[in-house]
Amino acid sequence: MILEKLKNKITLGDSLEILKQLPDKCIDLVLTDPPYGISCDGGSYGLGIKPKELSKKSWDDSIPEKIYFDEMERVSKNQIIFGGNYFTEFLKPTKAWIVWDKIGNLQLQNNFSQCELIWTSFKAVTKKITFIQQGFINDDKTENKFRFHPTQKPLKLFETILRECMPRVAGGLLVADFFSGSGTTAVACHNLGLDFIAVEKDEEYFKKSVERLKEAQAQMRLFTEF
Repeated sequence: MILEKLKNKITLGDSLEILKQLPDKCIDLVLTDPPYGISCDGGSYGLGIKPKELSKKSWDDSIPEKIYFDEMERVSKNQIIFGGNYFTEFLKPTKAWIVWDKIGNLQLQNNFSQCELIWTSFKAVTKKITFIQQGFINDDKTENKFRFHPTQKPLKLFETILRECMPRVAGGLLVADFFSGSGTTAVACHNLGLDFIAVEKDEEYFKKSVERLKEAQAQMRLFTEF
């Protein structure tokens, strides 16, 4: 019953409370980007916004507690977790890391990370996905239109990960993100025709991500009507 109430929308709430209500292995994939505990919640990160214009929050003061990772593993068959190197005390060893190459062949001199490590539960080898994102320099200029979160990930990167890691199966797939943030997982799933659950506890990000999802849904309707 709770799955149907949560499905295909972004929910404002405490993800742990929702996780505790879900049955075992009811979700095919958790694709999520938890706080890394490195105080990025007040940074501009190349968005062209002055730090003083940003409201300093506290969601990135520390990493989530172990129970969040235990619960995500319990309710899902597979997991893909951005920034997995920050959570190694809670995650099992894996050979199936995804390395997100953020600069490709560009020769850039800045303080941004050149890559990011993504932990997965799959039995596979480590692979690399290249998608350039360094401030406003990225592989999809339309991405900048919807960037309002300091740790927001590229939509096309998420779509690529979903395509390559979760091939279509009969009956469809259910993907969940319990740290929804800017709503990238929700929009990517919508664009690919996948069912999803997304939970965000920050009201500001929740409202903006709902607007982002509604615009994606409206564009899809226009496209299908054409």
